[in-house]
Amino acid sequence: MMRRRSLAGALALIGMATLAPQAGAHRGHDAMSVVTLGDDGVVTVSHRFEAHDLEPALAEIAPDAQTSLDDPEAIEELKTYLLAHFSVSADGAAVPLAVSSVEVGVRDVRVDYTGTLPGKTKALELRSTILRDIYPRQINQVVVRQGQYVQTLRFAGGEAKVVTLR
Repeated sequence: MMRRRSLAGALALIGMATLAPQAGAHRGHDAMSVVTLGDDGVVTVSHRFEAHDLEPALAEIAPDAQTSLDDPEAIEELKTYLLAHFSVSADGAAVPLAVSSVEVGVRDVRVDYTGTLPGKTKALELRSTILRDIYPRQINQVVVRQGQYVQTLRFAGGEAKVVTLR
């Protein structure tokens, strides 16, 4: 009987040891931004994150605030951070963006910005380094929409990508 308990205990420890690395595993970090170009020249940028990726990053984004998506100071710092790490240029000129809305849900966070393209824009240059300074393997996906035209870009570094508009 004693031998059986020892064997069961040993098997339980082995089982926990083999599961521990998997419990700590993470699927990786990613973010999605959608850039929508309106016929009136208005550009909307919508950044979307999973809350469990974003909230721990607040320790570096907003070091003087609480590491919580419920803290208004942390959200203010997040809005500033996103503006510094995502840019849109139209035909070589920077497009100023301003916050239009912030939605913090249990699982998802969405921060929207708007700006105006100058005249008849022929090309956009986009750059997204969001969270790359915090999560080195961060992948940022940017979807550009103009009417029926849709193009998806993938950013895994500090590179800029150009989208020719129709």
